[in-house]
Amino acid sequence: MTAQDAAVELVGLWPRLPELVGRDWLDVRGELLDLVDRVRRSGTDADRVEHTESIMELLLPYAQVREALSDAYFRGRRSSAPEGLEDIDWAAVCRLLGAMPHEQWINARFDGRTRGDALPAHVAHRLVIGVDRFAHPHAFASAELALTVPEEAGSAVLDVDVHGLPESVEVVPVRRTLVVWRDVPGLAVAEGAGDAAFDVTLLKDDGPVKLIAVVRTPHGHMRQAIVMTVHPSGRIDQEAPVRPPRQTGMPGTPVALSLVIARLHGVPCVVARDRRGAMLAELPYSSDLLDGIAEDARQGIGRLLTGARGQLYEEQLDIPDEVYTADLRSVARSGLEFFQRLFHEGRHLSPNLPRIGDMLVSAVADAGSDSDAPHIEIVPNGLNLPWHLLYAADRWHEDTLSPYRLLGIGARLTVVPEFSEHRHTTDATVRPASDTTAFIAVNTEIDRAHTDDPRSLVADQVGYWKRRMADRAEIVDDGDRVAEALRTPERCDSLWYFYCHLVPGEQPTSSDATLLFAEQKQVSLRDMQLDAPYEVPLPGAPLVVLNTCSSRARGAMLRSDFGAYFLDKGARAVLVTDVEVPTTLGAVWAERFFDRLLAGATLGEALHLTARDLVESHGNLLCLLYTALGSADVRLVAA
Repeated sequence: MTAQDAAVELVGLWPRLPELVGRDWLDVRGELLDLVDRVRRSGTDADRVEHTESIMELLLPYAQVREALSDAYFRGRRSSAPEGLEDIDWAAVCRLLGAMPHEQWINARFDGRTRGDALPAHVAHRLVIGVDRFAHPHAFASAELALTVPEEAGSAVLDVDVHGLPESVEVVPVRRTLVVWRDVPGLAVAEGAGDAAFDVTLLKDDGPVKLIAVVRTPHGHMRQAIVMTVHPSGRIDQEAPVRPPRQTGMPGTPVALSLVIARLHGVPCVVARDRRGAMLAELPYSSDLLDGIAEDARQGIGRLLTGARGQLYEEQLDIPDEVYTADLRSVARSGLEFFQRLFHEGRHLSPNLPRIGDMLVSAVADAGSDSDAPHIEIVPNGLNLPWHLLYAADRWHEDTLSPYRLLGIGARLTVVPEFSEHRHTTDATVRPASDTTAFIAVNTEIDRAHTDDPRSLVADQVGYWKRRMADRAEIVDDGDRVAEALRTPERCDSLWYFYCHLVPGEQPTSSDATLLFAEQKQVSLRDMQLDAPYEVPLPGAPLVVLNTCSSRARGAMLRSDFGAYFLDKGARAVLVTDVEVPTTLGAVWAERFFDRLLAGATLGEALHLTARDLVESHGNLLCLLYTALGSADVRLVAA
């Protein structure tokens, strides 16, 4: 086996290395990336071989890594000969290693240019987007590209959009499609065959220019977003700031509107695509202003939980018509202000930003009780806005207010989680309902059993899970047992469900959030990050449902919270809440939501149908308290 083979073996293992290396991964990762960089910067083939061997020597002491590597690697080490070096495509190997930490297997290059060729401004240059040319099906599959090809087909076509700021670059599509072959990586395909192509003209020559390429499936699901820094010297620096969301079935519900957010030249921009076309616009807002927009957006739903109104929602599920009408007005006005401030009121507003707002209005225009909810995919890339509270309308219409213009009720939302270098990609196990297992953590003190006002909210949920799963559900009410299960997970559960109290951290950037269980037993986020880190993943990539108060960090920028923690530990998706959840509503919502999931509905279907049920049958808008981080097409059980 050559050094090239060793590199692609390593690339294929990359998503599993945190698990295979274990707790040493925090230290190993930095040294590993330094060696990868040395391979990329090496000037001779002998140096590249030496550094590649150093990479393997760093990892071979770990037994699980040795077991995962193919036997061919060890046979090759004993019989390797330097005369085979001229057969190694080191350019491809270096691209592979550089893309490895981000699982970025789609890359860009300028056609017909060699390294060191300058890119003069005001001249069109052919930019080609293609799949990296390597012969390793496991590495190929690790980026989930193979999943874009139906099992009965040999190939699939991806759609590619390339954009840049209009004052910096002009982009003209030549071919917007990229062909991906099942189990036939690039080396078996003629050079350039099936690649997407764009003519790119740099409009300035005094510094680098930023571009973003977004690659989607034919159904509109984002598979890769690549931010490129094009230097006048001809060098292209590439990074993949987001990963595709985990899915447990393909091809998924067609996406009516896709919004991908990325930074170009330090400015947040949004790339939108619907059935009519694609466009890019700058988001001309500071972090502080975005924080204000996010906090104000939550005020409408928050007002429902204060004073006498809050007591009403705490005590009953059915909301009187006059209260529902007033509360819809409050939530809709807050959601419309959110929409207007984001797409229509910024200083130095890009002309495309209101047009993207119009695309969003159009996507939900036909949503209603008798229609299928449009699937809207949002890739926020760290912009932690309460998208489900947005009310999509061009202006305020008092007489035509509709709950279905609120994205959390009228749409099936995929909010792609923030990229994390820690995140696991363990296999998501989707079993029949009769074989599905769950870990259920509750706080029995919610029932107030030893008071003058007892209730049975927790007892009813425990009974629900015993009926639905019998001994396949491990039900715990002890915080110590929860911490132990996180430190040393043993079962391959499909679901982790929490119905307990949560105390958010005092500072939005802190890890002080705490889950509270009976007898004041606590599970601290900070403690779990130290004692039960992501290197010990949750087997089976479970769906995690945090039916607690304020389980999602507030503020527009990414914050540390339990949702991010569970995603790092390999959850296929995490359901979180934005504000306080009345315990009665939480119990009712849970049973109706899980009934749908256990019947085979997708996460997006179950959220949407439960929200519609609460609004139409009970006039209760608190379904808006729940949102999911992950693909709307995730399933808990096999359909």
